[in-house]
Amino acid sequence: MPPSRSKATDRSSGAQTLERGLDLLERVTRDPVGVADLAEDAGLTISTTRRLVAALMDRGFVSMGSKGKLRAGPKLIRLGSYAEAFTGPVMAARPHLEALTARTGLSSFLGRRDGDESVHLYRLTGKQRVIVATPVGTRRQLAETSLGKALLLDEGRSSLRRLFAAGDPHFVPGDWLEQMQENMAAGVVIHAGPGPDHIRAIAAPVRDASGEIVAAISIATVSQYLDKPQMAELAPLVRETAAAIGRALGWQAPVEQDSGSRVTAGANPGD
Repeated sequence: MPPSRSKATDRSSGAQTLERGLDLLERVTRDPVGVADLAEDAGLTISTTRRLVAALMDRGFVSMGSKGKLRAGPKLIRLGSYAEAFTGPVMAARPHLEALTARTGLSSFLGRRDGDESVHLYRLTGKQRVIVATPVGTRRQLAETSLGKALLLDEGRSSLRRLFAAGDPHFVPGDWLEQMQENMAAGVVIHAGPGPDHIRAIAAPVRDASGEIVAAISIATVSQYLDKPQMAELAPLVRETAAAIGRALGWQAPVEQDSGSRVTAGANPGD
């Protein structure tokens, strides 16, 4: 028996609502957007757009930024990270982070840059009684975390000043520029966060075949499990783990020849 007219109408209406919601999600994931612009782009009324956005926000698919702009929410980012687990940095990083956590016992993380923020893509939990358990999808200002700072190791000074000025002063030390210069020279970030958490972290950038920083990894715990000498001891391990992930993405480290000319590791000097 064919469905009644009312049921067919309900199904058609439900499909249309779903399509509209998906259209809004696609628009929000491209770049932050206000409700009015979102409604105009989608060809919807403000009231309809607000109703759809409210439903998406309730489910965590969309979130509202500090300037009233809509952007991808934590649930959408988590779903994206699950899909990305089979491709790209997450798949490349997973075995290396598993080895890093197994060796150090510390929680390890993978993140990428999204505008002026870092976004956590992947996490492995450490073995301490007190652990750092930042969930996938978490966003932070780049200047506030070890992951964020590692993502900035190629950044120019004027850009760094802008980004660090945007960070919460509680998490941005007064000597941040000197610290970043040291981090850039070492190719790894040593991070000691403020109280009451006193997070200790070590982070390093991940590069792809182009040589650009496309992600960053970190290990993190509280100060009672990791003092400054231990951080200095583990820094080369974190840096090499990031390099190994980069090599899985096609990155080749530049090396110095005796003559002082620079070539790419693995390249034929005669080419």
